[in-house]
Amino acid sequence: MPSSILQKFRNVGRLTHIVNILARYGFKREIQRTELGDLLQSTNSENNSQEQSPNYHFSRAKRLAMAFEELGPTFVKLAQLLSAREDLLPKSYVEEFKRLCDKVKPINKEIIEKTLENELPTHLLEEIDFFDFNPIGSASIGQVHRATLKGGSSVVFKIQRPDIDIAINNDLAILMTIASILETALPELKLLRPTIIVAELRRSLLNELDYSREAANTERMRQFFKNHENIHIPVINYKFCTSKILCMSEVTGKKFTESNIIDGGHNLVKIAVEAFLDMTFQFGIFHGDLHPGNLIKMDDGKLGILDFGLTVRLKRDLRNTLAFMFYSLSKHDIETCARLFVELTEKDDLTLSSQLESEISEILDNIISLPIQDLHLGRTLMRIARISANRNAPLERDLILFFRALIALENFGRSVDPKFQILNFATEYYEKNSLFQFDKKWFERNIGLAMHDSGAFIKDLPITLRILAKKLQSGTLAFQFKSEDIIFLTRELDRASNRLSLAILLGSIVLGSSIATYGKQGKLYDFLATFGLIGFGTAVILGLWLIIGIIRSGRFK
Repeated sequence: MPSSILQKFRNVGRLTHIVNILARYGFKREIQRTELGDLLQSTNSENNSQEQSPNYHFSRAKRLAMAFEELGPTFVKLAQLLSAREDLLPKSYVEEFKRLCDKVKPINKEIIEKTLENELPTHLLEEIDFFDFNPIGSASIGQVHRATLKGGSSVVFKIQRPDIDIAINNDLAILMTIASILETALPELKLLRPTIIVAELRRSLLNELDYSREAANTERMRQFFKNHENIHIPVINYKFCTSKILCMSEVTGKKFTESNIIDGGHNLVKIAVEAFLDMTFQFGIFHGDLHPGNLIKMDDGKLGILDFGLTVRLKRDLRNTLAFMFYSLSKHDIETCARLFVELTEKDDLTLSSQLESEISEILDNIISLPIQDLHLGRTLMRIARISANRNAPLERDLILFFRALIALENFGRSVDPKFQILNFATEYYEKNSLFQFDKKWFERNIGLAMHDSGAFIKDLPITLRILAKKLQSGTLAFQFKSEDIIFLTRELDRASNRLSLAILLGSIVLGSSIATYGKQGKLYDFLATFGLIGFGTAVILGLWLIIGIIRSGRFK
């Protein structure tokens, strides 16, 4: 029978389906170690070893990717999310998850028409002069169509699949249940932090399901680069946008994934890298999926940047730490670079900092002298992030996405120039754009806040000291400490004093009862003797209660 946790879960049918697909792909033993094993369906070949599974000749990573692909959109997105966690997963899993892509049938024409009718008013539908129902791109959440508006402007519509939000929300709830069970039952998965990864997936998917967020991200980036002579961001047509429909101007040209793009490649690589650095260090928000497929060489020579469904905001402190870290690495200041990297980690044990700094310094020492074509900054940072995670000092997901974007840009650059080195670009950018001055402004602003707070403290200090002095003189100064140990000790002292008081009271009752019943004659003494006997009875009951309480406390020896 399913355990109590599973009995409380609403969609046991879908959960059972997921568990048995994972078992079919060779993960039965792991499932049996958890309460999810209660959901495994028995078969005629129950006694057969899972090595006899038709999928067993594939690697574990390949089998897990195949299972995720069969389980549908939410699990495909989970695999894509995990493919960015090179700091946590072995390389074999990362590579298999990277190859996993959405394989879905296009939405038919009738469903597209119904979605448009449900989401847009009639007068807006009449403004669409032509709509191409053959999609130019199809994925698990939505698909993209070309269209022409009255007046001749070319646009693209991104249409969300019907009821995909319901299916994804159901699967997210199931995934969180599975993650909680696995995290408790399988200690080897604790470092991977399954519940945190599912929480990240939930945040990412819910944002992706709301097309109005992507519209806002795109428009924000367009405003950032509106005066840039070499970069083009599509224009959002808000009239046609809803949470399930996204409409923007069409960007024509050739994607950099096409092999015939050579002319002007060097210059466009430089523009792409500078745009990414601008996003990160000037604007504080960068494109979280900046692979070559989202970069277009337009007919007019500009660089078109697409797909702002995933944007990542980096806090100012992180940006400044990253900037100084790159600069120190370019100057071969290994110790400073290692120390700054440790500052980026989420470490629970501060004593690990020194050891982690030493390990990072050793890695940087080994790579800094490599030939320029062998120095891969993004991969090196991801390798260090993996070591940090293994030392229980992981990095934030946003930083991992930043490192992944660096890797994608490096691969893009080296496809054009084998000697491309993003660190040189970053250093040149750092100096050319006066990031020292940028950091100086940040420093001045924070120093100003610190001085303001210090001034307020100094201003209030004399009053505070006078109050303290008066309380000391009057004897009313009191300190309040809150500690679980002190609370426990106080509780135990109260219990002991209560028992002591009860024991004294029992002694008094016994003594009084003895005096009242001792060898007297007459009605008065008979009356007193009756009270004495009652006192003895009360003493016996209270005495037994006291003895039982002491025995139950376990502290009677």
